[in-house]
Amino acid sequence: MARGTLYIGWARTDITPPKKSLLQGQFHARLATAATSPLTATALALEVQSSDGAVEQVVFLSCDLAQESFKEDLLACLGDCCPDLDRRKISIMVTHTHNAPPLHSGMYEEPVDDPDFMTPDEYRALLARRTAQVVAEAWEGRRAGGLRRGFGYAVVGRCRRATYADGSARMYGRTDQADFLGLESCDDHAVNLLFTQDPRGQLSGLVINLACTSQCDESTEEISADFWHDVRQAVAKRFGPQVHVLPQCAPAGDASPHLLLDQREERDLRDRMGLNDKRIIARRIMAAVEEGWAWASEPEKELELIHQVRILDLPRLQVSEAEYAMEKAIPNLTPEELKRQPWSFERRWPFGPVCDLITRYEQQGPDVKHPTECRTIRVGDAVFATNPFELFMDYGARIRARSKALQTFLVQLADGSGDGFYLPTRRALAGGHYSALTKSNWVGPEGGQLLVEETVAAIAELFAGESYPTTR
Repeated sequence: MARGTLYIGWARTDITPPKKSLLQGQFHARLATAATSPLTATALALEVQSSDGAVEQVVFLSCDLAQESFKEDLLACLGDCCPDLDRRKISIMVTHTHNAPPLHSGMYEEPVDDPDFMTPDEYRALLARRTAQVVAEAWEGRRAGGLRRGFGYAVVGRCRRATYADGSARMYGRTDQADFLGLESCDDHAVNLLFTQDPRGQLSGLVINLACTSQCDESTEEISADFWHDVRQAVAKRFGPQVHVLPQCAPAGDASPHLLLDQREERDLRDRMGLNDKRIIARRIMAAVEEGWAWASEPEKELELIHQVRILDLPRLQVSEAEYAMEKAIPNLTPEELKRQPWSFERRWPFGPVCDLITRYEQQGPDVKHPTECRTIRVGDAVFATNPFELFMDYGARIRARSKALQTFLVQLADGSGDGFYLPTRRALAGGHYSALTKSNWVGPEGGQLLVEETVAAIAELFAGESYPTTR
């Protein structure tokens, strides 16, 4: 930990694959041959140097990707570069676009002997080189500067799980039928903002933290950064192209930019405005940015920076004997029998070990743990708390409501999201369907609540002896 002068560095780079590539995020293979918008990696370096020689650091790296599973490759590419940067203080997060390449082979069938195809391994190597360069550029470019906090609201993500009279739930379920009861969770429209200023006091970049993955284009067959590209364009138009944008996804495992309610009204509004879904979302985010900037806190040039990295051993969600038996039966079922299976047991899923219920059941013990990297980072009166899951919104509400910080930036899909997957609530697990099944989760509600308690305690430790006025 350190309290003293703040130094800030920014950099960004294009991480769009130069060849056609697979896209991650659906159950079937999609091959992209073009891009509707470029994929971007943005790095923000913060360092505080105190008068007694104490130093603290963080480098946030945000990427337009589905998952983060390339940190070791990035560190290898950094090599001896930036010797004064503590490699443990690099935190990587993703926007979870479904229109970026996978980083490892085996998820989807790949083209064979096609010189114009970039394999996942080739793309990961390219990604590691470019992100190492952007981390180094941000770190080496840090200069004395200031931070300002902002806050606002924007309707971007809405709950995507519909509930029904029989107690079931369904991701993207129909809402125009008589047994529809409502959405499973409240929405989270908060937009947490952090503005950085250069030595002259000019705006140099902003962190935008909100609860929604970037998936307007999630089923298309083109590379896309989704609505974050439109946000970057809007920021450049408003503040200038030199201003950087670092997106962060707050807990949103049960949220989406796709609407289950208000579909007719929203479509009619977009038609009259002449805007597509990504552009209207960018417009709403920019309204929050404008409000946050207009009423931002006074610049802080000297502040406290504390960066803690913890490994939590969360209890694994157990595979039941019935789930094990059903999964084993899949290869021997006829097409007609497969159609009659409960959802998720009508086929094998391609998303790696989390979906392999047979191996999970045969290897699980009564007390199997899931090592989970989490960070709590105090930056002045604000705190950042990361986790690798697609964390359901209720968990985010529990943490923020009990946080001792004046402003709380929660970040999902960070630092190991390739092994995180969803983390549903007890209510969601009872309702079932994709995102709330054993087959799509390493960790369940028990682990989710432990994550909440550990995060709340870690934040309290960073703000021990301090209090901020609250309204009840």
